[in-house]
Amino acid sequence: MVAIPGMENIGLDVAGYISQIMYYAGIAIGSAISLATLYAIYHMLSFRIKATIFPLYGSGTDGVLSVGSPKKNSIKWVNKKTAWRSLWPLFNKVDREPFDSEMIYPGNRVYVFSLNDEWSPGRINIKQSEDEIRAEINPVPFVVRNWQSLTHKKNAMEFAQHTWWEDNKMLVMVIVCTALNLILCGVTIYFTYRFSTGGVQASTALTSAIQNFGSIR
Repeated sequence: MVAIPGMENIGLDVAGYISQIMYYAGIAIGSAISLATLYAIYHMLSFRIKATIFPLYGSGTDGVLSVGSPKKNSIKWVNKKTAWRSLWPLFNKVDREPFDSEMIYPGNRVYVFSLNDEWSPGRINIKQSEDEIRAEINPVPFVVRNWQSLTHKKNAMEFAQHTWWEDNKMLVMVIVCTALNLILCGVTIYFTYRFSTGGVQASTALTSAIQNFGSIR
């Protein structure tokens, strides 16, 4: 290893400190990844109801709609069991009207018709014609229910409310960023003045040695 003049006066084991920092940083990163993985598994397993979604396309004014390819999703109850929330897209905040219990089939499965991102339950009708038994999935007519009006009122109340964090979060972020920058500047200035003496002495000794090199026989 090349010896840097003046470093012996600093008295700081840089390599040792860096290795310790890397060691603890690796432990912290590994722990964070493990916790995030466990949370992701728990989050996905909490969506116990499996949904088969049939997207509908068209205006619906003439009663004729096109059905797209079915999609898979998972849903769960919110904390107060007043609405459903779907797994996809991730971390969405859309509260969906829950279906009646008769629309939840064995195995916690539901069939959904989706029009303009509004979910309507699908009902399986079984008919017997002569000797054949046929089943078909029909949409339940969409009716404006009390649940929707209550949801709209709740959303209006939430948007109307102002919290201290909502009103001051930008100011808090600016203060935190400024404090971090000041701390980093202070640390830089401290280390600069702390170790500048040894560096200046080493530079002076090196310059003197170079100047006297020509006088050596």
